[in-house]
Formats: sequence, structure tokens, C-alpha cells
Amino acid sequence: MAKVKMKFMEVVAPVEESKEVLDFLQMKGVIELKEMEETEGISSLESSSVATVMAKYKDTAATALDILDKYAPEKAGLLSKLNNPPELTKKEYDERYDDANEILGVCYDIVSEEKTVSENKATVAKCRASMDAVEPWLSLDVPMQYKGTRTTDAYIGYLPGDYTADSLAIALAPYLEGEDEFECEIVSRKEDRTCVFILCLKECSEKLFAALRAIGFSYPSDPTKHAPRVRYERMQKLAEKCEKESEESIRRIKELVSERDDIKFVYDVFTLKSDKYSELSKVYAGDSFICFSGYIPAGKTEALIGELDEKFTVAVTVRDPDEDDDVPVLLKNKPIVAAVEPITEMYALPGKDDIDPNPVMAFFYYLLFGIMLSDAGYGLLMVIGCGLAKFKYKVKGRLKKTVDMYFYCGIATVFWGALFGSWFGDAIPRIADQFFGIANIGQVWNEHLGFTLFRENIALWFEPVNNPTKLLMFSFLFGIIHLFFGVGASFVKMWKNNNKTGAIFDCLPLYLLIIGIAPMGANIIKEGTFSPAVTSVTKWLALAGAVMIILTAGRSSKNIIGKLGLGLYGMYNVASGWLGDILSYSRLLALGLCTGVIATVVNTIGTIPEQKVPKLIMFIFVFIFGHVVNMAINLIGTYVHTNRLQYVEFFAKFYEGGGRSFTPFKANTKYYNITEE
Repeated sequence: MAKVKMKFMEVVAPVEESKEVLDFLQMKGVIELKEMEETEGISSLESSSVATVMAKYKDTAATALDILDKYAPEKAGLLSKLNNPPELTKKEYDERYDDANEILGVCYDIVSEEKTVSENKATVAKCRASMDAVEPWLSLDVPMQYKGTRTTDAYIGYLPGDYTADSLAIALAPYLEGEDEFECEIVSRKEDRTCVFILCLKECSEKLFAALRAIGFSYPSDPTKHAPRVRYERMQKLAEKCEKESEESIRRIKELVSERDDIKFVYDVFTLKSDKYSELSKVYAGDSFICFSGYIPAGKTEALIGELDEKFTVAVTVRDPDEDDDVPVLLKNKPIVAAVEPITEMYALPGKDDIDPNPVMAFFYYLLFGIMLSDAGYGLLMVIGCGLAKFKYKVKGRLKKTVDMYFYCGIATVFWGALFGSWFGDAIPRIADQFFGIANIGQVWNEHLGFTLFRENIALWFEPVNNPTKLLMFSFLFGIIHLFFGVGASFVKMWKNNNKTGAIFDCLPLYLLIIGIAPMGANIIKEGTFSPAVTSVTKWLALAGAVMIILTAGRSSKNIIGKLGLGLYGMYNVASGWLGDILSYSRLLALGLCTGVIATVVNTIGTIPEQKVPKLIMFIFVFIFGHVVNMAINLIGTYVHTNRLQYVEFFAKFYEGGGRSFTPFKANTKYYNITEE
């Protein structure tokens, strides 16, 4: 299949049944509501304020779950996220719905307790900072704001550096006269700071203060009104009190862990309500009725109309969308093709005049992915891992497509890895040689089987490391075939859009030109690939293709000079563009060799020790670690470069994109799947 045909549905229902109708449609999830134009007698429902409140309730539930996960994480296995959410029937949902507001109150309690914890943490941090600031002054028995008596002035503050009473007197001596006396107490000292208490007569204070400033004296930023120890003890008691309150709040939060499942349910409840009230802006009402319209897959219309007529009093009309309607795109393909739909969606959904590229793209995606990863051992791990997710955990939705894609890519990787003889690099022949003394295990198996199964070592075809030119030639061949399918898709697209002239003159010459040039190019890379008889025929095909391009590429021009100029320019674009596109497929060789060579190096490192037992221990350790890293890195590279060959080379030949995804009004629940009775 491909793009699903869409219908435009209009529904009118009595006001008294509006809630039930909309709830039913949300659970069915098959229609995308569309904005309507207001006309006399009807107006859109104003629900944005309610939608905002519902979204706030949903966010509160989400915050409560995050808080519970912070203080009492759920015990879940590594693969737990692959499990499908539990199912609730509509009846079970309605029965639990009555308790939603009560559970929402629990959410607010959890949020409130966490707020208390956060506030107390801030207070404790502030107290600790204040205690740290006061701690150097604890031995001071007067307030830090103390200024002296009627006849004396006091200076309490910091000096940069480490001073004693004597060294301070020496430092101040150059700035004071002999009669300027003062008393100094060193409250505390460190290498970079000294806390001092200095007392002098009022008549000496001005000179003394100037001297102190000269050597860097500064007042405390927050001097105490009481003796420093008073503030220190007060801050200490406040910090202890806040810590106890925090512990109590955390205890109360942990006691509410039993409500986690109910909070998840409430999150889904308010998700549904938030989505519904957001969609109500697309519903219009008159005095006694509501009406709405939207797009629905053609295959779903009959069943939906039947259920609406059976359950409600409604009037439904269905028609084809108008030519200028912004019709959403929904793709429907078999699982092996649907698996690559997310890859296409990352680029762009098919536009109005596009065909679905996935049926053609899927085959080449798996083919190219397998060649670039090209290790049967890695592919086998992918098949086992993704197969476990598919068949044991039964993943659904978009995750299922991703798992399916890697599953089929794994199968392709096993296929190409077996052809190239790469099972975790050269692990099989190396283990046979190093631990069992079998020098050529492939030959041994051929003799045992009685026929030649393995061509090189354990390769069913050939080893790319020993024959990179051969893989390069086939990489270009697969690239040309891939691009030819893109041109073919362009032909089909133009033909369906009644551009038959463009289909013939824009596609046929390309086939002739590339088919004609390819054998000559192959002979340049490896002499003798094609016989002179073949190249003598194909060069005429290339000439015919070139002439057709020059004569037809400028057909839009009205004069002969313009036609010829545009034709020559078109020929230049074809030659340069196709050369670059075909050369891009050399990445098949590059990444294929990269995987195999690194895997071989890993195995080589693992067999460095000469004694068998240390060699076995080291081999196991290096094998596991090295191949895990190699597989991870090359999986990323293969994924990126396979996508690039689709986006840049393949799609450029026919695909425009620009489609809009079909987003039906449905139950977007996260923790529970709500099903029909």
C-alpha cells in the first residue's frame, strides 16, 4: 500500500449528546478535526481557559510522579520500557475516574511537601553560609557592630595576610607617630586573612583608621548585633530545625508511593481532558446543536458512521476533500516497509503530488545498511535483541517501527557478513588457529562437506579486505541501481501527473547515458571488467543518451539558441551531478572495511599473549569490550550514512516532500491504554 486516501467528514449532533460524541471520537482516534469558518447562527466553542486548567492539573500530576521517582524510584529492569502500558477498558476507566479529583489532591500534597523540602534546603544553605562567615569571629565576645566607648573607637574587620599583634604593629608603624597607641586582639588568622579587634583613643582614631586602610583593612559585610557566637548558635538551631522538617516531608512523600499508579491514571485523565478541550475550539455550536468536520482515512468511514448512527442521534456527510485542501498524509505499508517510515518522516512526508517512497526505499535501506555494517556477528546480535523486543515485549507504535527496522537491518547484516566471511571480524578462523591449531577452517569445512561452500577462508563470496576493488565496483553498481529506481519513481510520478513528455525525455536519456558510460568507467577502475564488444555497443547508448539530453533539456525555451544552450547546460548538470552521486556510494566500501578491519584488530590484540591460559583470559576480555565499542560506533556511522544515501542521492531524483502528518483527535495516554469494552 502507500498513502492512505482521505475523506472529508462533517458531523452534526444535538447539544445534549455533545460530550458523549466527542468522548467517543477521542477514544476511536480516527478523525482529525479541522477549523471551520464561522457563519451566521454558529460560533466556535471557547475552551482555551479550561484547557489551560486541565494542562495545569496534568503538569501537577507529572511533577508529583517526578518527585516520587526522586525519593522512591520504581524498581524496573533494563528492558522495562519496552513493556506495553497496561490496558483499561472504558468501563474500568469510568469507575476509576470518580476518584481523580481526590488523587489530584494527593498530587498537590506531594508537590507541597517537595516545596517545603526545597525551601528548607535553601534556608539551610543560607544558614551554613552565615555560620561559615561568623565562624572566624567566635572567640570575639562583643558584637561585630561594636564601635567603642565614649572615649575610645573600635575597629573590627579583616586584614589581608597573616598577622600577629607584633607584626601588625610593625606594619602600622610607618603610618603612625609614637604617641598614637592602640590595643590589638587577633581574633583568628589564616594565611590569606586575619580577623582583628583594635581599640584606640578617639584622638588617635583618624590616623589609625587611615593606617589600617593603607594596609587593606575592611569591615565585615554582615556584622552581628550580638556576640558572633549568638548568631552562630541561632543559625545552627535554625538549620537543624529545617533539616528535621525536610526529613519529615520526605518521609511523608515516601508514604505516598502507594498512590503512584493512581497518579499515573490521573495524569492520563487530565491528558485526555486537556487534549479534548484544546480540540473544542474546532467544534462549533448553534442554539441546539454542535457541528464539526475533519479528515478521516477512507477505509474507516463506513465503520465510524455505523457506530455513530447506532450510539447517537447524528447527521453525517462524507465527501472527497477539495483540490486546494491541506489534506494530511497517512502512510500504510506492510511491516517490512513500515519499519522505514520514520526515516522518511524525519526528511519529510510525501507532498500532494509525491508517491510514497518507502516501498522502494525499504529494500535499498536494508541492502545498503547490511553492506556498510557487514559483520554477521553484529547482525546476529541485532536480530536477537530486536527479536526479543518484538516477540517477547510486543512493542507497539513508533518504537515498534524502530525495532523492526533494526531487526531487518540485522538480517541484512548477517547476510552480507556471511558473504564477506566476517563473524566478529576474523574471530572464527583466529580462534580455530590460536586455540585449536586449525590453520584454515574454511578449507576444512569444504573438505568435510564435499563441496566448495567457502570461497575465501570462511567467506561465502569474497573478503573485502583482500579484494577492495571488487567491493568498490559492486558499491558503484548498487548505487547506480539505487539511483535508477529513483529515476523510475520520477517517471511514474510525472506519468501519473499527465506529464508524459517530461517522463520520457527526463528519464529515458539518463538510463541510456549511465548504462552506456558505466562499463567504460568500470574498465578504467579495473581493466578487462567488460569486453571490447560490450563497450563498443554501450558507447553508442551513451552517445544516444547525451544527444537526447542536449536536444530535450532545453525544450522549455522558445528559440533554437536557448534550447541548445539549456541543453548543453542540462548535459553538464547531469554529468557532474551523476558522477558525484555515484561516487558517494564508495562509502559502502569505506564503512564496510572500517567495521571489518577494527574487528580484526580487536581479535589480534586479544591473542597477543603466547601462553594459552593468559591468552584465553585476555581474548575474552578484549573480545567483549572491543566488539561492543566497535559495534556501537559503526552502528551510528552506518545509520547516518545509510540515511544520507536516501536523503541526498535517492530522494533528490524524484521526491519533494512537504506533506503534513495525519494527527487524529485521539487518546494520547502515557501510562494506560484505554480499550473498547
